[in-house]
Amino acid sequence: MKKSEGARFKTMNFSREDYLKTIYKMSKDKGYVNNKDLAESLGVSRTSVSEMSRKLKAKDLVSIDKGRIKLSAKGDALAKDIISRHRIWEYFLFNNLGLAGKKAHDEAELLEHVTSDELKDALNKYLGYPKQSPRGNIIYDNNEES
Repeated sequence: MKKSEGARFKTMNFSREDYLKTIYKMSKDKGYVNNKDLAESLGVSRTSVSEMSRKLKAKDLVSIDKGRIKLSAKGDALAKDIISRHRIWEYFLFNNLGLAGKKAHDEAELLEHVTSDELKDALNKYLGYPKQSPRGNIIYDNNEES
Protein backbone atom coordinates (compact mmCIF):
# COMPACT_ATOMS: atom_id res chain seq x y z
CA MET A 1 0.00 0.00 0.00
CA LYS A 2 1.55 3.26 -1.09
CA LYS A 3 0.44 6.34 0.78
CA SER A 4 1.81 9.78 1.17
CA GLU A 5 4.25 9.86 4.03
CA GLY A 6 2.30 12.29 6.13
CA ALA A 7 -0.94 10.35 5.77
CA ARG A 8 0.54 7.16 7.20
CA PHE A 9 2.00 8.86 10.23
CA LYS A 10 -1.11 10.95 10.91
CA THR A 11 -3.52 8.01 10.90
CA MET A 12 -1.41 5.32 12.55
CA ASN A 13 0.46 4.94 15.80
CA PHE A 14 2.54 2.09 17.19
CA SER A 15 -0.41 0.54 18.98
CA ARG A 16 -2.70 0.57 15.95
CA GLU A 17 0.04 -0.90 13.79
CA ASP A 18 0.62 -3.68 16.32
CA TYR A 19 -3.10 -4.45 16.39
CA LEU A 20 -3.21 -4.68 12.58
CA LYS A 21 -0.17 -6.96 12.48
CA THR A 22 -1.58 -9.20 15.19
CA ILE A 23 -5.03 -9.39 13.59
CA TYR A 24 -3.38 -10.24 10.26
CA LYS A 25 -1.24 -13.02 11.72
CA MET A 26 -3.93 -14.47 13.98
CA SER A 27 -6.66 -14.47 11.33
CA LYS A 28 -4.73 -16.45 8.73
CA ASP A 29 -6.46 -19.73 9.60
CA LYS A 30 -10.03 -18.67 10.35
CA GLY A 31 -10.16 -15.36 8.50
CA TYR A 32 -11.00 -13.49 11.69
CA VAL A 33 -10.00 -13.05 15.32
CA ASN A 34 -12.12 -12.48 18.42
CA ASN A 35 -11.64 -10.04 21.31
CA LYS A 36 -10.58 -12.69 23.81
CA ASP A 37 -7.80 -14.17 21.66
CA LEU A 38 -6.59 -10.76 20.52
CA ALA A 39 -6.51 -9.47 24.11
CA GLU A 40 -4.49 -12.51 25.23
CA SER A 41 -2.05 -12.19 22.35
CA LEU A 42 -1.44 -8.48 22.92
CA GLY A 43 -1.49 -8.68 26.71
CA VAL A 44 -4.29 -6.12 27.03
CA SER A 45 -7.85 -6.15 28.36
CA ARG A 46 -10.86 -7.05 26.25
CA THR A 47 -12.11 -3.52 26.84
CA SER A 48 -8.94 -2.17 25.23
CA VAL A 49 -9.43 -4.48 22.28
CA SER A 50 -13.04 -3.34 21.87
CA GLU A 51 -12.01 0.31 21.98
CA MET A 52 -9.18 -0.12 19.48
CA SER A 53 -11.35 -2.25 17.21
CA ARG A 54 -13.87 0.57 17.03
CA LYS A 55 -11.09 3.03 16.15
CA LEU A 56 -9.78 0.72 13.43
CA LYS A 57 -13.30 0.24 12.09
CA ALA A 58 -13.78 4.02 11.94
CA LYS A 59 -10.66 4.19 9.73
CA ASP A 60 -12.06 1.37 7.52
CA LEU A 61 -9.22 -0.95 8.52
CA VAL A 62 -11.38 -3.71 10.04
CA SER A 63 -14.94 -4.94 10.07
CA ILE A 64 -16.63 -6.29 13.19
CA ASP A 65 -19.51 -8.73 13.00
CA LYS A 66 -20.79 -10.91 15.86
CA GLY A 67 -17.53 -10.52 17.76
CA ARG A 68 -15.43 -11.41 14.74
CA ILE A 69 -12.78 -8.89 13.77
CA LYS A 70 -11.66 -9.05 10.15
CA LEU A 71 -9.23 -6.88 8.25
CA SER A 72 -10.66 -4.85 5.39
CA ALA A 73 -8.75 -4.76 2.10
CA LYS A 74 -7.21 -1.48 3.28
CA GLY A 75 -6.29 -3.01 6.66
CA ASP A 76 -4.82 -6.10 5.01
CA ALA A 77 -2.62 -3.99 2.73
CA LEU A 78 -1.44 -1.83 5.62
CA ALA A 79 -0.69 -4.88 7.79
CA LYS A 80 1.41 -6.39 4.99
CA ASP A 81 3.24 -3.07 4.58
CA ILE A 82 4.07 -2.94 8.30
CA ILE A 83 5.16 -6.58 8.29
CA SER A 84 7.34 -5.94 5.23
CA ARG A 85 9.02 -3.01 6.99
CA HIS A 86 9.75 -5.27 9.94
CA ARG A 87 11.15 -8.09 7.81
CA ILE A 88 13.29 -5.79 5.66
CA TRP A 89 14.84 -4.34 8.82
CA GLU A 90 15.25 -7.82 10.28
CA TYR A 91 17.04 -8.92 7.11
CA PHE A 92 19.39 -5.93 7.25
CA LEU A 93 20.14 -6.24 10.96
CA PHE A 94 20.81 -9.98 10.77
CA ASN A 95 22.66 -10.20 7.45
CA ASN A 96 24.43 -6.85 7.31
CA LEU A 97 25.05 -5.99 10.94
CA GLY A 98 25.31 -9.52 12.31
CA LEU A 99 22.76 -9.15 15.09
CA ALA A 100 21.53 -12.45 16.49
CA GLY A 101 18.05 -13.57 15.43
CA LYS A 102 16.14 -12.50 18.57
CA LYS A 103 18.00 -9.19 18.81
CA ALA A 104 17.44 -8.46 15.10
CA HIS A 105 13.73 -9.23 15.55
CA ASP A 106 13.39 -7.01 18.63
CA GLU A 107 15.18 -4.07 16.96
CA ALA A 108 13.11 -4.50 13.78
CA GLU A 109 10.00 -4.38 15.96
CA LEU A 110 10.96 -0.83 16.95
CA LEU A 111 12.22 0.33 13.56
CA GLU A 112 9.14 -0.78 11.61
CA HIS A 113 7.09 1.95 13.28
CA VAL A 114 9.37 4.87 12.45
CA THR A 115 10.46 3.95 8.94
CA SER A 116 9.27 6.26 6.18
CA ASP A 117 8.31 4.94 2.75
CA GLU A 118 11.42 6.58 1.32
CA LEU A 119 13.72 4.87 3.83
CA LYS A 120 12.00 1.52 3.41
CA ASP A 121 12.34 1.73 -0.37
CA ALA A 122 16.01 2.79 -0.17
CA LEU A 123 16.87 0.03 2.30
CA ASN A 124 14.98 -2.54 0.25
CA LYS A 125 16.86 -1.49 -2.90
CA TYR A 126 20.19 -1.57 -1.05
CA LEU A 127 19.47 -5.12 0.09
CA GLY A 128 18.52 -6.27 -3.42
CA TYR A 129 14.83 -6.80 -2.65
CA PRO A 130 15.10 -9.96 -0.51
CA LYS A 131 12.17 -12.35 -0.78
CA GLN A 132 12.33 -13.64 2.81
CA SER A 133 13.37 -12.57 6.27
CA PRO A 134 16.21 -14.42 8.01
CA ARG A 135 13.56 -16.60 9.69
CA GLY A 136 12.12 -17.59 6.30
CA ASN A 137 9.04 -15.35 6.41
CA ILE A 138 7.85 -13.76 3.18
CA ILE A 139 8.57 -10.08 2.57
CA TYR A 140 5.28 -9.06 0.95
CA ASP A 141 6.68 -6.00 -0.82
CA ASN A 142 9.09 -8.23 -2.74
CA ASN A 143 6.79 -11.07 -3.74
CA GLU A 144 4.26 -10.73 -6.53
CA GLU A 145 1.93 -13.38 -5.13
CA SER A 146 1.41 -11.52 -1.84
